[in-house]
Amino acid sequence: MQTIKWKDENLSKLCLGTVQFGLNYGVANTEGQVSLEEATKILDFSISKGINTFDTAKAYGSSEKVLNTYFKERNSINPFIISKISSDLFSLKLTKFISDISNFDNLFALLLHDNEKLYSWTKKDTQYIKELKAKNIIKYFGASIYTDEEFNKALENDEIEIIQIPFNIFDQRAISLKWLEKAKKRDKLIFIRSIYLQGLLLMDINKVPVHLADAKEYLEKLVNYANILDISVNELCLFFVNQVAKNSILLFGCDNLTQAKENIQLFNLQKTIDAAILENLQREFSNIEEEIYNPTKWNKV
Repeated sequence: MQTIKWKDENLSKLCLGTVQFGLNYGVANTEGQVSLEEATKILDFSISKGINTFDTAKAYGSSEKVLNTYFKERNSINPFIISKISSDLFSLKLTKFISDISNFDNLFALLLHDNEKLYSWTKKDTQYIKELKAKNIIKYFGASIYTDEEFNKALENDEIEIIQIPFNIFDQRAISLKWLEKAKKRDKLIFIRSIYLQGLLLMDINKVPVHLADAKEYLEKLVNYANILDISVNELCLFFVNQVAKNSILLFGCDNLTQAKENIQLFNLQKTIDAAILENLQREFSNIEEEIYNPTKWNKV
C-alpha cells in the first residue's frame, strides 16, 4: 500500500471510512448498517493490505465503539485513527470535554465535524487543544469543511493541521478554488472524502432517486467516459481523484467485505489517466449545480 509521509508520519494513502459501521449511510446503500462480524472482516482485510488509517466520528453511531473494541483486542496494531466532534463540545469544561472524546486512549487526530467554532475561535479553544496534546489524548487537530469560507478559516487557524474536504468528479472545488495548493503551502494534510459522492457516482442511472433526477445526464456522461477509457466508473472516479490529489489521503467507505476488496484492489492498479482526458473531465464536469454535488442539499431539491 502506498503511503503519504507527513511530519515524519507514514500514513496509508487509503483511509478506511467507517460511518457504515455505525449507521445506515449512503444514497446507494441497500444493505443497511454493517454488522459487527462483517466490520471485523473488513478491518482484518484492510490492515492485511497495508491500510493503517481509519476515519470515524462521534456522530457515526457505534462506529467509534467498533473501532475501539477491535484495536484493543489487537494491541499489537498501532493505527492512525481520526475522529470528529461537534463545535458545541468547546462550551464544556475541559474535564467534561475530555471525557466526551475519550473513546480512544489516544487519537492521531480530532477534527471539527461542523464548523461553527471556526468562526468564534478563542484563546480558550487554543488552550483546550494544547491540553489535549499535552495529555496525549490527541496528536493533531483539524476540521472537516464544506465550503470555501470554512476552508479558508481552517487554513488561517494555526491549531488546525489537518483539513478534510469533499472532492470528486462532480465536485471539483478542490481544483477550481486551489484548496490542494493552498494546504500544501501551509503544510496542512488533506483528507479527501466523498470520492464516490455517497455512492451516487456508481449508481445505475435507472435507480437514481427522483429527487436527484437532474444528476442523470452527468452520470450518463461519466459512463461514456469510462467506456471510452475501457475502465469501470469506479476506476474512473478513483483514478481521477488520486491523480489530481497526489499528496492527500483518500477516504473510502464500504457496505461489505466485497466492496472493500474491490476498492483496495482497484487502487493498487494505479492506472494513469491521459493528461488531455483529465483536462476534459475537469472541463465537462466543472459547472455542476450544488444541489447535485452537495449531499446536504439533496433533501431540498
